Order: sequence, then C-alpha cells, then structure tokens
Amino acid sequence: MADFESQKKDLMKEVRSVLDEVENLYENASDDGSDKGKELKAQVHDKLNKTKSKMSELEDTLVEKARATAERTDEMVREQPYYAIGIAAAVGFVAGVLLSRGRN
Repeated sequence: MADFESQKKDLMKEVRSVLDEVENLYENASDDGSDKGKELKAQVHDKLNKTKSKMSELEDTLVEKARATAERTDEMVREQPYYAIGIAAAVGFVAGVLLSRGRN
C-alpha cells in the first residue's frame, strides 16, 4: 500500500509540474495583439483552469478511495485473520509457480 501511495504522489507531483509549466508558458507567451491571438490565449487559460480544478478533484477522490480501501482491508484482516493469511499464501503460491515456470 505504501508503494501505491508513493507512486500516486509521484504521479500527482509530475502532473502538477506539467500544469505549472503550461501555466508559465501561457503567462510568458507574447500577445501579438490580434483578436485571434487574444481569443486563443483566453481559451488556453480557461482550459488550464478547468484542468487544474479536475486534477484537484481527482486527487481528492483518489485519496478518499485509497483511505476507504485501506480501512476495509484493515477491518477484514482484524475480523478474519486466517482468511487474510490464506489469501496471502495462495497469492504467494501462484506467484511462485509462475516465476518458477518462467525460469524453465
């Protein structure tokens, strides 16, 4: 779960970095004064703001879903520890079989 969280944080950081770079390019873009240029710049600004808003909503949703999944998993392990151990053993066995076949 910690690895997933780390990957998610890295991805969110990368997306934010890209959005910040696009915003920086937008702000530093020269405006030729034409109506077409102004309209295009306004469209880019609007789409950038919408993307940032959606990104924030997505991040909140992902955090909430990850938290809920972790809580459900924790509850299941506490309520049925032998069931959880059995699932982990089965997954380990299947992974071992698949890995040993790959070597042959």
